[in-house]
Amino acid sequence: MAETTPVVRPAAAARPYARAAFEDAQDAQALPLWSDLLQAAAAIATDPAMRHLLGPWNPQLRGEQKADLVAGLCRDVRGGAETPDVFVAFLKMLAEFHRLHQLPGIAVLFERLRAEAESVLHAQLITAAAVTDAQRGRVSEALKAKFKRSVELDCKTDTSLIAGAVIRIGDRVIDGSARGRLDKLAMALSQ
Repeated sequence: MAETTPVVRPAAAARPYARAAFEDAQDAQALPLWSDLLQAAAAIATDPAMRHLLGPWNPQLRGEQKADLVAGLCRDVRGGAETPDVFVAFLKMLAEFHRLHQLPGIAVLFERLRAEAESVLHAQLITAAAVTDAQRGRVSEALKAKFKRSVELDCKTDTSLIAGAVIRIGDRVIDGSARGRLDKLAMALSQ
């Protein structure tokens, strides 16, 4: 089966929280730490059981208890590394406003802000077959030349593409796959 990463589309409600987290992390010169923390918290918040437990519709736990639970799980996910008090305070603020379920979107938006601040382009290359180091290098160089930014390229395989590749850069998708071309042809023929 093909490897796929779910695409998180952040809700508008996540934007101010992502901005606040980014500004706190940038002021503390701790962008990588906050990235790790937010990724761990987002992974926790996407678990179906946790999503139910953390949701605003669950009255069994108070907001502070939910935030403490996420902070403790972040520590476990990160191999026992302590969760900084400022991040725990951030989680408590999210809990107070019933926004812990927004953590996946907040993490996505935080990474976009970080990439912009660091002039790094995060791209995903999805191909029908595994790419070689040379192919990876050529795609990275082409993206670097086009966007005038350094590139972090994440490579995945998806055999359902049949052939070719898809490049995802934030909300932008460049589809050069055989499946994409066949889908376009089918749509054109059906009209």
